[in-house]
Amino acid sequence: VNEVDMNRIIKGFRISVACVFVLTFLGCGTSQPSHFYLLRTLSPASASDLAETKPSSLFIGLGPVTLPQYLDRPQIVTKTSVHEVELAEFHKWAEPLSENMSHVLAENLSTLLSTDRIVQYPWKSSASVDYQIAVEVLQFDGTMGGEAVLVARWSLLGDDEKTVLTTKKTHVTHNPASQDYEALVEAMSQNLTNLSREIAAEIKALPQKIQPGSLP
Repeated sequence: VNEVDMNRIIKGFRISVACVFVLTFLGCGTSQPSHFYLLRTLSPASASDLAETKPSSLFIGLGPVTLPQYLDRPQIVTKTSVHEVELAEFHKWAEPLSENMSHVLAENLSTLLSTDRIVQYPWKSSASVDYQIAVEVLQFDGTMGGEAVLVARWSLLGDDEKTVLTTKKTHVTHNPASQDYEALVEAMSQNLTNLSREIAAEIKALPQKIQPGSLP
């Protein structure tokens, strides 16, 4: 190879490298932006069917609230078939899903039971709760163009945090209003609201505790 040919080869190589760099830069510049989501809490106005008009002195301990490992990740998980799931690369939870669920459940129960005395697991040993709610989430996902599904097994424990008063399994579904992640998260929020209502109704059906200072 003579010097002229070598110069042409080197020049061609430099041009190729430059093209690759430009294409890479353009590709990075046009990548899809990420979107971050939070579950919605229950609006107090929509809880008028269950909420008491006067404040309650119930002291509730919420937790632990556990999730399957495949769900407890930043990406929103959807099902594409019975055996296959898809992780959304650009649609993510704004905080860990287990924490977000716990926060929303606590706020929902506070509204439905008219009490601000709700602590989340783990709480201080000095906190003497009236009831403890333990929630094991079995499924909390959906399909794009299909339905959002929540399946959870939950237990209501007494003030000793050992005596199991009831154990139930809740299975609720909701159809998103449209085929996008915003609508899917809204449907998931509504499923969580339904679970909150079921737990609150169970607590309110129990014999009322006599609070300190109350008449017998």
